[in-house]
This record gives sequence, structure tokens and C-alpha cells, in this order.
Amino acid sequence: MENTRTGKLFKPTVKDQKCIHTLTGLVPDYKVCTNGYNCESCEYDQVLQDTPKGIAGFNLSGKECIYMKARLVPTKYCDNAFDCTTCLFDKAMSRKKAKESPGVSWSSAVSNKAIDLRCRHALTGGMTANKMCANNYDCANCAYDQMLDDMIQTDHTMFGPPQYLNAHGYRVPRDYYLHTGHGWARVEYGGRVRVGLDDFGNHLVGKIDKFRLPSLGTRFKPGEESFILEREGHEAGVKAPLMGVVTAVNQKVLEHPTCAGADPYSSGWVMLIDPLELKSDLKDLAFGLGSVRFIETEAERLLSMISDDPRAAAATGGEPIADVYGAFKDVGWDRLVKSFI
Repeated sequence: MENTRTGKLFKPTVKDQKCIHTLTGLVPDYKVCTNGYNCESCEYDQVLQDTPKGIAGFNLSGKECIYMKARLVPTKYCDNAFDCTTCLFDKAMSRKKAKESPGVSWSSAVSNKAIDLRCRHALTGGMTANKMCANNYDCANCAYDQMLDDMIQTDHTMFGPPQYLNAHGYRVPRDYYLHTGHGWARVEYGGRVRVGLDDFGNHLVGKIDKFRLPSLGTRFKPGEESFILEREGHEAGVKAPLMGVVTAVNQKVLEHPTCAGADPYSSGWVMLIDPLELKSDLKDLAFGLGSVRFIETEAERLLSMISDDPRAAAATGGEPIADVYGAFKDVGWDRLVKSFI
């Protein structure tokens, strides 16, 4: 068989059970075949065949700022995922240009002098590399930019809604990886990774009042604090499941924090990461039945912590406690967070 996107030949066996795109190096090791290698009728295969070739996902390392490319500044590398609309450097340079040349916009000056006029999404690998900017880098008023940002918000549904396994009443999605600090990670199209707080973690902290999310371009190592959630004056830092650079955050959880608990694996996602050591980092995360065993162990450990309370007995063998901290404040926020998050 040949992977038409890479041209590589291979002979899959029953023992492999990996998707042909995994076996030929197009997607990471997490993807297994669920269609008996009948690629012609496989929706996953069709989606990958229909997507443009050559898209390598987000790649922010060593990227020259558009003003450096335009030779308007000597040395400046982008540290904001080419999101010019929220870039403090861009705002400062716009003010500088307004003082020097009243009536001439900074974006127009860049457009007039720039050598590389590619769209910021082309610069980050978010779409085909030959897409040129047609709006003088005025991203805030660009319909194309808005369309791609909207796609980022919904791309996780490309292969349908999550399919769940059950672990003592907690939802465990089949195709997601789980970190011991209860962050989840899902590898998506282009190699980027969507991250959030798993169902167990949301039940543990209960109603979240506020999320504090990292800036675009922030780099994490596995196990480092990646985002912070707040409740009633308490804080909990959620660990990064893998190494990478933040390329997008979910504005919805900033505006409506409770959506993370209501729909943790879809609309309640927290951020997108451009992974740097994906293959090795995934080996340290739970997946599939391993995730089920992990959550079952965590649920039993939690129950033993609060088992002397009669209210906990009612949860045994039934639905998980919807708001553990709210129901058992005597246990204490710090103890719960330190033990599980």
C-alpha cells in the first residue's frame, strides 16, 4: 500500500493496527486504524487527503517579525505567534510611525517596504505558505484572518464529537491523552495540540470563577504551570502536559469560565500548543484504557480522602460528586489541589 500524501510504501500487519498515516510518518503515533485498513471508506483518511499538502502546523521558532522582514528594524523575532492584533511591539511601532509621519498608517508603511508579504497564518504554517497579505497587515479588520480564527475555535470537531469511556462515572475521551495533573491533550490536524482540564479535574475544583491564560508565544516544558484557574479567592495552576509554544487561547472560557466544566473536552478547551517534542512527550501521558485505569485510581484515592463523611458514601458506585470542593470544604482547597492538580 502507498500513502498518497508521502509516497512511502509499507505493509501493515494485524499487529501494527496503526493508521497508514502514522506508519508513513504523516501523523503522530497516537492514531490507530479503526476501519480494517479500508482507506477508501475512511472519513479520517478522506479529510487528510483533502487537506493541502505541505502544511507543517505552527512553527514559531526563529521567526522574523514582519517589520524585520521589511527591514524597518534590524533585529526582531516574533514572540506573539504572529498575532499582530495583540502585539505590544506592533502597537509601540504604530505610535512611533504616527508621530513621525502623521496620516500614514504603520501597516501601509510595512506593506510598501516589505520583501516578504505573506499572511501571518502562512508565516506560522497555519495554511499554505504562498498566501499573501492583501490587507496591509491590518489583521483586526481582515475577513480572512477572522475566518481562520473562527476555524481554530471549532477545528477540534473535524473528526466528530469525542467518544467517551467511563471511569467510575467520569468521562474519559478515547482519543485524548491525560496528564497526571489532570490536563488533557489532543493531537489535531497540522500536528498542533489542544489542551484543557479533564472531567475529573473539573469535578474536583467545581465552579470556576476565572481563568488566567498564558500569552501567545509562551513556551512550556512538561509539568510546568501552564494556566491558572480561580475560585472564591483560591488558585490552582494546571501543569502543561507536554513541551510547546502557545499559539491560541479559548476566549470563551475567559468570558464564561463555567463552560470548561460543562463541556471540558469540546467547547471548554483552554489553549492550543505547537509541540516541540511531541513523540517523546506523548509516551509519558495516559491514553485509552490506560486513561481509564488512571482516573479510576484517582477516583478511589479521592474517595478515601473523604470517606469518613457520610455524604461520600452516596457517591460510591454512582455518579461522581459534581463539586468536590463545594461539598467538602473541610478537606481544604490546598489539600485537594496539591493532591491531584
